[in-house]
Amino acid sequence: MLKTWNVICEGRHIGTVQEENEVLARCAALSKFGVSEEEFAEMESHERSFSIPPWADFDVVLA
Repeated sequence: MLKTWNVICEGRHIGTVQEENEVLARCAALSKFGVSEEEFAEMESHERSFSIPPWADFDVVLA
């Protein structure tokens, strides 16, 4: 059964993913929101707020 997980990066809610468990939710979060250093450098500031750069800490918590 899929559950909705909030993705929190450096204290900010950046979106949600739906997965069965926390491990899969972390993978889904990286797939959906993860960016490379190069991509992050090219983003506008408002886009950066909804991404997970390589150096950032992030969590997934049940919604």
